[in-house]
Amino acid sequence: MSNAQTAAKPTLAYASLALGALGVIAGFLVPLFAWILGAVGLVVGFLAFRQPAITKLGQIGMAVSFVAILVGVFHFTSLIA
Repeated sequence: MSNAQTAAKPTLAYASLALGALGVIAGFLVPLFAWILGAVGLVVGFLAFRQPAITKLGQIGMAVSFVAILVGVFHFTSLIA
């Protein structure tokens, strides 16, 4: 593997973490953004999870993205109630 390939490996995991964190923040403002960012973060986290070197970061990214979806659902239901 070249240095470019090894350096680009954790990019998916960090992108999943960033999308999940942005989704949690957006969940308190606009629930739709939390759902979208959370879903994209889950997909990217799953893609990162499939790479053996960054499995743990992929799992954390998926968990944070799932929390973003839950925050969006909670905020949406609290706005309706």
